[in-house]
Amino acid sequence: MDGNYTRFLPQRLVRATGMLLLDVPVTVSLWRYIRRCRFEPHRVGGLGAGRERVKWDMIHHIAVVTPRNRRRYDALADTSALPTIKLTSRNAIDAFYRDERLDLAGVSSGIAVDR
Repeated sequence: MDGNYTRFLPQRLVRATGMLLLDVPVTVSLWRYIRRCRFEPHRVGGLGAGRERVKWDMIHHIAVVTPRNRRRYDALADTSALPTIKLTSRNAIDAFYRDERLDLAGVSSGIAVDR
């Protein structure tokens, strides 16, 4: 699962078998968002025929809301009985893909699910 739908997180974690926590710096998240919108119209997981546009609401969410969520997710990971992997950089994300032999076909380096 991915996303910031914290209202449904408890129900989702009951069924989870592990937790993968992406905790990259805000600047990385902002750059990845802008890059997706401006330069990757046909990316894996994109909107298909639609094109994502840079929106101030999303920039605010990444810069202001996400850091609060990250603190909550970090605390949740510390108290959860689920096996947890925390990735804190693009290099760590890329290494995880390589180590787990995940298919990167069609996915740019460092593109993983944003929180």
